[in-house]
Amino acid sequence: MRIMYLTESTGWSGGAQQVLWMAGALQKRGHQMLLACQPGSDILERAKTAGIPTEEVRMRQDYDAPAAFRVAGLLKKHQTQLLHAQHSTAHAIGLLAAWWSHVPVFAVTRRVVFPLKKNVFSRLKYLSLRINGYVAISAAVKDELTKAGITSDRIEIIPSVMNQLPGTPQDRADLRHELELDAELPVITQVANYADFKGQDYLVRAAARVVERYPGAQFLFVGRDTDKLHYLVQQLGLSGRVRLAGFRTDIPRILAASDIFVLPSLQEAAGTALREAMSAGLACIGTRVGGIPESIQHEETGLLVPPADDKALCEAILRMLENPQQTMTIAARGRAYVRENFALEPACAKMEAFYERLLAHP
Repeated sequence: MRIMYLTESTGWSGGAQQVLWMAGALQKRGHQMLLACQPGSDILERAKTAGIPTEEVRMRQDYDAPAAFRVAGLLKKHQTQLLHAQHSTAHAIGLLAAWWSHVPVFAVTRRVVFPLKKNVFSRLKYLSLRINGYVAISAAVKDELTKAGITSDRIEIIPSVMNQLPGTPQDRADLRHELELDAELPVITQVANYADFKGQDYLVRAAARVVERYPGAQFLFVGRDTDKLHYLVQQLGLSGRVRLAGFRTDIPRILAASDIFVLPSLQEAAGTALREAMSAGLACIGTRVGGIPESIQHEETGLLVPPADDKALCEAILRMLENPQQTMTIAARGRAYVRENFALEPACAKMEAFYERLLAHP
């Protein structure tokens, strides 16, 4: 198949990583892949390094006509059979390009669990019959699409996957030294760019509760704009117990330096950072929202707590800190579950079959 992936992503993110992993896996299966993306973007440089052919397209906003015209030209030039939009702006631009180029199949991935807006532009964007099929990264995302009026038979659930090499014991020692974390005390980590719906504020408040009863606990926040938590950390007297590491790309090293991973999101489509932590062998705590329960079975592969509840987060963290043998068992089950259910190759095979089905009935 001749396939074009289209994304407006500029900075590095979990979604961008998923796009690159899937494009590379499909290319290894013999398909002709092309990635159309923003000039100067992180994914552009990484795709070049990975040997994935690229084209640069400046995408400014939804329904950017010059960008759509450029994409339509590329579709014709490369005789593309299937255009797959990977993010929201690419979705709107790709819709125009699909109409203009008459590409046989246009597919869209939905990576967020927010309810779809009900204005006319959103309805045109999502309910257009020019879209042959949707990929939802979790059952929770599929539910939101069906609520908006998209028929279930047009939606395929293909989960976000893990394809990361784990960190090493040396990474653990080196990173703890670099971040001035005590080598012997437990580290509780969250990896997420700062956003209200990621629940970082609740985890900071839970940290204040935890250190009152377990003074040796250390907390590590990794992600873009996590410095916004500085005021709350200072206010709660946690400056010696919390590290705000900011944006980093060495996530396997971060996880190697950690003992417990917490994802306290208020809403979450899938929780790829959580799956990555589980795959790395960390004991994990998540909230009962969105796609998180698709990874964590409470008491089996991790612990689940209600969202926006710092007291419940505190109790779950303390339970893991105070019961190391049980925590190791949960971590081992979580690792096995993620590696069995969220590996790249099975997801790639499912994506390939999805494309073949769409091309059989364009």
